[in-house]
Amino acid sequence: MGFVGKGEVLLIQPTLALLRGIREMTALRLLRRMHRVTHRMSLVLRPVEKARVLVVAPHMDDDVIGAGGALLLHRELGSEVAVVFCAAGATAEVDAVRKAEAKQAALEMGFAQLDWLNLPDGRMSHFEAQLAEGLARHLREYAPEQIFCPFVSDHHRDHAAVAQGVALAIRAAGWQGEVWCFEVWSPLWPNVAVDISTVEAKKRQMIEIYASQTAGLHYTEGILGLNCYRGLRVNVKHAEAFYVSDAKRFCVLADEMNNV
Repeated sequence: MGFVGKGEVLLIQPTLALLRGIREMTALRLLRRMHRVTHRMSLVLRPVEKARVLVVAPHMDDDVIGAGGALLLHRELGSEVAVVFCAAGATAEVDAVRKAEAKQAALEMGFAQLDWLNLPDGRMSHFEAQLAEGLARHLREYAPEQIFCPFVSDHHRDHAAVAQGVALAIRAAGWQGEVWCFEVWSPLWPNVAVDISTVEAKKRQMIEIYASQTAGLHYTEGILGLNCYRGLRVNVKHAEAFYVSDAKRFCVLADEMNNV
């Protein structure tokens, strides 16, 4: 990188300030749109009911981090749960380790089916068409009654891209059912809470199967702390929070995300 002169610095600083201002205004417009779409229903404590479930997880661990408690309760009821992971590991070695962890967790969770789209980790926003194609195939073949996936405004580029891919897949497949949006990297505006107090310890164990990930970041304590906080609102020890909607409303929400 070459030397930047004083005059150039004086030009760069206003440009950066302008860009920050644009980002802030865009974020505010998004928040206003999201508020209109998501705040029309109050938060209710809702029991899990037996269903055929497809979990769309951006990465190997997002399924148990975001919705592990609800999925454990589904399995207790006899629900059939399939998981599709969208990203491969960042390298061949990492991919092998993470897939081994995912298979172990799936076995412990009792998942009926496990699959991968193997898209590039960290760059899935460039592959929304491929996401939609692969997910639409799963919707047609597996025919779930419920989809679990990230919220459209999750503060992770891959997670937001996967939510958009789900919306595109729903339209392509003509799927109708309930979408359960979970939270991972940022809280969402929930309308449903699920009491996971009876399976909190098991959820902890499932997250920690992903030792390659928890070794560097404290996912376990972070998400269970959030679950504890969510429980305060509905007077239970631990709760997972979701934004639940029908397929059509979820697609409208995804459109709003793209309109800012």
